[in-house]
Amino acid sequence: MLRSFGSRLPQLLVLAASLALVACDGAADPLAPADAPADPAEESLVPADQPAAPDLALATTGQRIVFSSSRKGGYDLFKMDPQGYTVVPLTSLATYETEPAWSYDNKRIAMIRPRLDASNIEHSDIYLMNADGTNKHWARSLPSSFDIRYPSWSPDGSRLVVTVILGGKPYVATLKLATGDLAFVWADGHVVEGSDPSYDPTGQKIIYVHSSGKVVSQVFNGYIYGLFVEPTFVGCPTFSPDGKKIAFTKVVAGNVDIYVRTLATGATYRLTTYSGYDGEPTWSPDGSRIAFESTRSGKSQIWTMNAATGGSLTRITHTATDEKKPAWSH
Repeated sequence: MLRSFGSRLPQLLVLAASLALVACDGAADPLAPADAPADPAEESLVPADQPAAPDLALATTGQRIVFSSSRKGGYDLFKMDPQGYTVVPLTSLATYETEPAWSYDNKRIAMIRPRLDASNIEHSDIYLMNADGTNKHWARSLPSSFDIRYPSWSPDGSRLVVTVILGGKPYVATLKLATGDLAFVWADGHVVEGSDPSYDPTGQKIIYVHSSGKVVSQVFNGYIYGLFVEPTFVGCPTFSPDGKKIAFTKVVAGNVDIYVRTLATGATYRLTTYSGYDGEPTWSPDGSRIAFESTRSGKSQIWTMNAATGGSLTRITHTATDEKKPAWSH
């Protein structure tokens, strides 16, 4: 299923055609802020309009949501409890940190940062740290001359599945953390073209969006299985904790909304109907709620909702700056 990354690089660089890659948030380059960040002095880590007291049942579970925020001027990572309390900064670097992902044991976080290659050209690359923000380091000792995006952990913590972008075209690859080795995922006799990959809870299946942007497929035992096709762009497919459902985003009438699909039956239901951006869905550990990014209050903020109905909407960040790309711990 996996072959050496280096052995196929020259051929793919020749074959890869220019393609506009639709990211999870619909932006061409999520490393670039959507708009100028507000003055950090205008915001607070504990905003005045939060609820008077947290829900202790959630605040004491040990669950955390990590997210990317512009509240310090750039885009840094923070973590908080599922009610938006106990906000802790994790990074304070002179670049943008985004697309965070928790390891299954909740001890490590992967993210992307810009990194200069040997020719002094900037590319997205994978950066790692412990859940408390310590032991920050690059996943690979040497920089790459291409972008590596959208990390997702294998359940055993030994590797990440990522998107490698060559000539504007996305490919699914795995990154072995012990060695930094990068390998394309092969299925049906060819390299898998696609983006936004993630593992199922068993670590045996990889779900991803085909490079067309309209097909969600799954790799299993060396074969590709098309799960469903949509007439408009889809993104961010992610398995529920029990592996029986996937949450994903879909462009509807010019805006992005969140859907859930039951894999066994194909039943699909829409969770958000706001006429703006609702994206980046991430499941709570018990599968009962989904956290997501929404512009419904103006700036991008983090919300949670009932994963079955889309009800019980709860805004959990309250700032005048962008709060993006939540990732709920396992």
